[in-house]
Amino acid sequence: SYFGGGDLAGRWFLETTREAGFVLSNLQIEGTVRTKENEILATLDVDDGLPLLGIDLLGIQERIEALPWVKSATVTRVLPGDLKISIVERHPYALWQRDGKVRLIDEGGEIITDRGLVKFSDLMLVVGEGGSSEVNALFKMLKSDSRLYDRVRTAIRVGNRRWDLVFDNGVRVKLPEDFAQNYNGQGAWSRFVRLQQKHRLLEREVSVIDMRIEDRIVM
Repeated sequence: SYFGGGDLAGRWFLETTREAGFVLSNLQIEGTVRTKENEILATLDVDDGLPLLGIDLLGIQERIEALPWVKSATVTRVLPGDLKISIVERHPYALWQRDGKVRLIDEGGEIITDRGLVKFSDLMLVVGEGGSSEVNALFKMLKSDSRLYDRVRTAIRVGNRRWDLVFDNGVRVKLPEDFAQNYNGQGAWSRFVRLQQKHRLLEREVSVIDMRIEDRIVM
């Protein structure tokens, strides 16, 4: 957690700074919401009285950023004796079910945790194979219309090529393949948004709206 073990000049430097009063005497932690401070303390491996200038800031940062809720961390020295830790946490965005396992993910599709998920049961459920890039692209596409995005309860990845969307009233909307040449998932979603605004498709007596063919809708 600090340097200078066997290096004579390093030991002299640390002892000189220690004698000058530059030792760890106060720890400041800010930005924690879901991350418990004792989780951070357990990663530090530092004690009061250590030479402040000898503490491995990068090592501490890397260990803190390995914690589930931490997106990024900044560790700085504030002379003469403070160590300041500022973290930015991940925001829970959706639940991701894959291989029978449900996990909480952030907006970028990165896994946060698989524990304590009951409190996040109101979030969208994303089902199926697909990496974080596909999930991130899905969120970006859906959020182009915030009202419809809020109504999507489940997004099902089909064949790792396309999405089925299940809305809060049970209606399923089938989108075409993501990377189709002329008519892809993004194009179908934009088309569905326009049709919903004009014709209120979700309020009709239908269970499935198939948007996979460019020039028609199958309901």
